[in-house]
Amino acid sequence: MKTYTLKSVAKNQDTNTVWDAFVEYLETVYFEGAADELDKELVEFEYKSYKSCYEK
Repeated sequence: MKTYTLKSVAKNQDTNTVWDAFVEYLETVYFEGAADELDKELVEFEYKSYKSCYEK
């Protein structure tokens, strides 16, 4: 079972783009290198879902 941790605002500010944060999220949920190795449709679905959590 995966564990999740909250990150500080300062650490999140180190991330340059939404994509970088998303790749980090994917590697936490799936495995290291998941953004490159998973099916592109799955990555696209996950990315849209990820962005929808943060859009206003």
